Amino acid sequence: MIARVSIKDALGFKSVVLEPHIGLNVFSGPSGAGKSILMNAMLSLFGLQDGDAASAEAVITGFKPPKGAPIEIDDDEIVIRLIKKDKVRYFINDAQIGKSALKSLFENAARRLNQKETSDISSNNMLSLLDLIVNDAKTQSEFAQAYERLKTKTAELAKLQNRESRAQESRQFALFELEKIEAIAPKEGEYERLLELKKRLSKKEKIGEILQKTRDFKEAEGDAYALYDALGLDRAVFEEGMSDLESAIETARSSLEEIDALDPETMLDRIEKISGLIRRYGGVKEALAYAEEKRKEIESFESLEADAKRLTIEVKELDASANALAKLIQRERIRALGTLEDKINDYLRRLRMPSVKLELSETELDENVGQKAAAALNGATIDKISGGELNRLRLALLAARVELGGAKKRSMLFMDEIDANVSGEESASVANVLQFLAARYQIFAISHQSQLTSKADAHFLVSKTNGESRVAPLDRNGRVAEIARIISADQITDAALRHAEALLNDKA
Repeated sequence: MIARVSIKDALGFKSVVLEPHIGLNVFSGPSGAGKSILMNAMLSLFGLQDGDAASAEAVITGFKPPKGAPIEIDDDEIVIRLIKKDKVRYFINDAQIGKSALKSLFENAARRLNQKETSDISSNNMLSLLDLIVNDAKTQSEFAQAYERLKTKTAELAKLQNRESRAQESRQFALFELEKIEAIAPKEGEYERLLELKKRLSKKEKIGEILQKTRDFKEAEGDAYALYDALGLDRAVFEEGMSDLESAIETARSSLEEIDALDPETMLDRIEKISGLIRRYGGVKEALAYAEEKRKEIESFESLEADAKRLTIEVKELDASANALAKLIQRERIRALGTLEDKINDYLRRLRMPSVKLELSETELDENVGQKAAAALNGATIDKISGGELNRLRLALLAARVELGGAKKRSMLFMDEIDANVSGEESASVANVLQFLAARYQIFAISHQSQLTSKADAHFLVSKTNGESRVAPLDRNGRVAEIARIISADQITDAALRHAEALLNDKA
């Protein structure tokens, strides 16, 4: 709550210092005195309005930041400051904060009620009021958890299916590449061995001729040994050479036999195929490594398909679970609809308003369990009613929330002429409901009506003299005079003073 607020150089205001009440605070004064300027300056401290003041400061007590707040606050009392030079800068306890972050921080603690702010009459708000009546936090929590899991898994499945769809083309290409390599099935060293065989094939006839000649040399081997013996020479070197020759002849003979067993066309075709792999992949080793890579890639695609099937089953089960919980909540809301309608209409009667008719319709499953709430006032949809009716309907919904225990944390409401364009009786009914709401809200309201000003816990007069605006709290006598001015349209009469006294006495 605002314990103290100070504003400097806000258009007509030089300096303002206020210590508002924890309940209903009303600002009144002649038209053009600066009430809206003052309200806007206060709103700017929460990021709800552009700041026109050179500086502003508010001491806030009892504020607990929501989970995930953009700034940590441990103190029970905090200070919000606004400084405007070349641009507006915001601070909380001397730590700078951006406007959007400031607004987010106080989103549920400081609200401005105007024609554009319609959260109180939204489907979500009316559903939350029904849930207060149902009072089944356990099922609500179970549904919220089930729906969150369903959303998460559905998103995972969509992502997986998208990957699977994109992977089909890659899978076909990988299969094609793998089958091409596996069809050839090369082995390391095979290409070099085939080239050697090809080389030997080209020398087949020449090797055959030479082998034929070596037969004559072998036949003369005995004569050669005899000659060595006759000459008394050592034939060991000759014998070693002959042994090497025999080995070479045997190798040549085996090679010819291997070559004779070959189908030259098959060998040359094999060489050409392996050569193609080498040209494409850089070598047989690289081709085999690429094949292994594609094999693993195909396995991953198969794993992707299996994961998608598994996740599809899981999503189906989660959807069934979330829908079952949703049906329970939907049925309980339908039962509670009449109770909420009666409660809102009770406040609308006090506010001199026609009855509201609430309706529930089904939608696709969402955070609101697949339900949507709508209201019609005297047969007219909400977008067709007047601004005054809209304000009073909003007050009825706020009052219903307070009565149902939904306003557990005291927050701030800012209202600019909420009782404008209504009759005296209607204005009195608005004042009574605001007085009731002040038990749970710190309210700041601008009013030109005597009924609301007389119900205030703190009444502030905004005036302007020689172009300078001022604001001051009013004591009992000051309030009587100001309310009398409002009643008698600036010409204060004795009757107006007596009426003002009566209104204040009635408030007490």
